[in-house]
Amino acid sequence: MTHLNQDTIAALQSFQIEKIDRETTDFLDTNSKIDTYHFEYCPKCGCYHPRLVKSGFANSGKQMLRCKECGKRFVIDRGQLT
Repeated sequence: MTHLNQDTIAALQSFQIEKIDRETTDFLDTNSKIDTYHFEYCPKCGCYHPRLVKSGFANSGKQMLRCKECGKRFVIDRGQLT
């Protein structure tokens, strides 16, 4: 468990530390997969293996993508599609 300091680890139960470790690992895995912009289906139209292009930035500063099939834009929000 490298993501918590020693004081925090001492204050938690072992099952809590294991859960935090699993969730942190899942988040990091999801982030590395999302960085490739690979989607099996478009989140808007459901097109199989959509062609996606970068389409500017949202007001929040996050990268927006556009599906070439339906023309709709969406934001990748680290594990959530919005």
